[in-house]
Amino acid sequence: MSPSAAGTHSPDARADDPARVVVEELDGGLPHSVVDTGLTVEWKFHVRAEHLLHGTCPVPPETAARAAPQEPLDLTFLRGRRRIGVLDEQQGARLRTTGGEPHLAGVTWRSFVLPGTRVSVRWDTWRKLRLAYTPLDKPVVFGGTVVRYAYDPRVMTRELAAFDARVDRVEELVLIALRELGYLDEKGRALLPREALIRNTIERAQSERPATRKIRGAIERLPSRSALTWEQGSMNRAATLHHPARPGETPVALLCYAPVLREADREELRNSEAEGVYSAGAHRVAGHLMRIGHLGREASPEAQAAYREDHRRAGLAGPHELPRGFTYVREHERGI
Repeated sequence: MSPSAAGTHSPDARADDPARVVVEELDGGLPHSVVDTGLTVEWKFHVRAEHLLHGTCPVPPETAARAAPQEPLDLTFLRGRRRIGVLDEQQGARLRTTGGEPHLAGVTWRSFVLPGTRVSVRWDTWRKLRLAYTPLDKPVVFGGTVVRYAYDPRVMTRELAAFDARVDRVEELVLIALRELGYLDEKGRALLPREALIRNTIERAQSERPATRKIRGAIERLPSRSALTWEQGSMNRAATLHHPARPGETPVALLCYAPVLREADREELRNSEAEGVYSAGAHRVAGHLMRIGHLGREASPEAQAAYREDHRRAGLAGPHELPRGFTYVREHERGI
């Protein structure tokens, strides 16, 4: 429902320039809640796509000097800290500094770790680190993705945007722009004024930019099918966007993306387990799709060709092209 249809007029005209609003960005995945006892250091952070893509883990600057950069470190990954059990153990991670920010390099993240997953870290003896995920009481589906561990919905909205979109091309561009660039609240909702959404959709479409009229048409269609809603926010003199609206600021109508959140069913849980969690025994692994969109990566031409070939050979209906945000892993032998 548009602002006028809801019984109010769009306040965009009263804002200085709603197309140029400023959105406060997330923390970039830096450590927080740091506790240094002198013998151990503990901190928390939320995994970002760049951590998964580059195999890194952030480290508090004040503790990085205690570890020798040349010494390999031992990592233990825990499910629910010590009370539930060890998920994985790794050796060989090393301390590095890039752009003035210390981090561990050489970390192998498991396939179930998503952008937004909360990690609690304990570092002692300056050689041993314990990284713990907190399991949810009941796994959920967040915007189309199965989530098993405690997470920040804002990071998931931001960094799973390219993976989740499944509409026509222009509408997809609009949704991705809103999720990647909009104001985020604690529930993971993304919000932007109409004119800011139009501008950002045009600017982020690096090639084959759609006509402005097509973007406006997509923005009109998305609320009509409940993919977006209208909310009321405000903008201060520095053009910083706020939601809910704050007294004394310029009111502004906001288009809102709200991720669908529900409990995961058994079939969804089984399918998510097939994305890389295997036993150690020798066995055949069936050909399957693997999610990579949240890492900012695209399937290789070889993977696309393999999918087309196997899809045709299986006699499956529908298009023979890989879905956006996935790569394809052919049937193979795994284990010892």
